Amino acid sequence: MSDLPVERFTVTSGPATLACVRFGAGPPLVCVHALAFSKEYFVAAAAVLGRAFTCLAFDQRGHGETVAPEDADALSPAAMAADIGAVLDAAGLASATVGGTSLGAATTLRFALAHPARVDLLIQDLPAFGPGPQRDAAHSEAVAAALAAGDLDEGARRAAAGLLPGPARALAATLRAQWQPFPAAALGPKLAAAFRATAGWRVVDAWPGALASLAVPTHVLGLAGDGGHPLAVAEAMARTLPRARLWPRVPSLKPTDVARQWVQVATAPRPGGGRAAGAAGACVARAVPRTMRRWDA
Repeated sequence: MSDLPVERFTVTSGPATLACVRFGAGPPLVCVHALAFSKEYFVAAAAVLGRAFTCLAFDQRGHGETVAPEDADALSPAAMAADIGAVLDAAGLASATVGGTSLGAATTLRFALAHPARVDLLIQDLPAFGPGPQRDAAHSEAVAAALAAGDLDEGARRAAAGLLPGPARALAATLRAQWQPFPAAALGPKLAAAFRATAGWRVVDAWPGALASLAVPTHVLGLAGDGGHPLAVAEAMARTLPRARLWPRVPSLKPTDVARQWVQVATAPRPGGGRAAGAAGACVARAVPRTMRRWDA
């Protein structure tokens, strides 16, 4: 753990009250978590992230300490993307580097498409949605049912079902650690609503063509063998976005491991124009040495 000071505050965004944190020093970085995770994932890596950036993280709707309606409209891609703008406004920032993992990648991509001038650099970590969500609907509902009943332990077990033994243990352990600070009776139904609402998300109407007009420099992190976050989605993004580079994603759920890679890509030279970035990404993907078979907890 870090002894870096962490400021906790709330931001109003439409009908939602977003629970937020701020820590570190340097250029601004907005961190948006994955489905079923929380802002505390980034707090756990404050010692790494905060050395390079002033970090803003918040609990997305349906997660953590954020209070929001649990209907489909309140948990839509547009509504949740708008929360990023509210956080930037509250911090007095015209723009920032914006990064997100999985569901957070979808939210940040939607925000960048709507407000490209507010995104200095975009990090797409394990993008999952592509032409539509990659989650199995029955699996999502099974997880949601356990969470709605307040059984977080069973929810974590079901969330990890179907993965290889190593990744399954890593995911279940990470989710339990993420959920531990929050009362199960309050968190479970909230997460269930998020699982159900996002199961049918389409982030863009025309995939991947709608990305061709987004000129924001983008780093895309993809991992071979991850069925929930297909490498093909990351590859398509890297080929289509005009200024993108594809990186092999670190095979780990440890907050500090992921944070080190975020710092690496966020401080790397920004991808240039043209299609060279897509070609380079394809080269990386062919030789990607990292797979979910070696995913660490």
